[in-house]
Amino acid sequence: MTANVDSAPKEAVDLKALLAGATKLASYEGMGLTSKQMVKVELYRAPAGSGITFYLEGPAGFLEIPANASSVVNTMRNVVLGSGKTRLCIVEHFLCAASLWGLDDLFVIVDGAEMPLADGSAQLWIDLFQKSGIERRQVPCDITLPHLIEVSKGDRSILAIPDEKFSVTYLMDWKHPKIGQRWQSWNANQDITEICEARTFGMLKDHQMLGLVDDVVSLTEDDFTMPLRHPDEPVRHKLLDLIGDLALVGVNPLRIKARFISIKAGHELDVEMSKKLSLLLATAAAPGLATGV
Repeated sequence: MTANVDSAPKEAVDLKALLAGATKLASYEGMGLTSKQMVKVELYRAPAGSGITFYLEGPAGFLEIPANASSVVNTMRNVVLGSGKTRLCIVEHFLCAASLWGLDDLFVIVDGAEMPLADGSAQLWIDLFQKSGIERRQVPCDITLPHLIEVSKGDRSILAIPDEKFSVTYLMDWKHPKIGQRWQSWNANQDITEICEARTFGMLKDHQMLGLVDDVVSLTEDDFTMPLRHPDEPVRHKLLDLIGDLALVGVNPLRIKARFISIKAGHELDVEMSKKLSLLLATAAAPGLATGV
């Protein structure tokens, strides 16, 4: 797993000047379930091609933290972005929702150290986009992957296989009577609700330690602590995480013509895959790489 490391701090941003000509799209205020503090998130439209950038208040003012793999400082339980000693946790659910809704260019102002978790799914963000009147944009699948890419560690791996469209597949293999071994796939022709409403999960003892028992799905020795939305909700959440983590490539992952197959992987390998893809997109030495921009 990625260790908690300090990235080089960037200079403070003049937030007032940055937002002077930007359109405010939405705002949301919710509890940060690990900090137990209210967190406000404001979304502004950013210039086309600029990507998604988070802004957090640091010791010397607001800091810019781009939503890309180079900003990742920890992947232990969730994806943590950072600049210097400033941190933003649990970005993957928001990034998944933004990708599925076609929101590729955003300024995201956050007044806390974590994105609100709500029930542990990405549905809160989809609901926010809808209630705020943000039109869902069709994402063109226009980036050709020139060759297979693989990342692995032990018995865990992720493959990115060139294809005609974007899709994700996950194999889950948990020694638990309610989970066991399960496959699930999703592609852009399917309803996004099949992924967005899938909640995070974890062992009851861990959630008790974090104070999350009443808010998210927990696993006892032989069952779940609350009814599931789908019989395979845990593996669907793994797909949610994968899409959100792939957004750290720096482009909407739904643009990539590839089948992503994850075998028992998690945030650590997701981010490693995003780093490889980001490097591939950035280099002019990638023969056959084609984009529509």
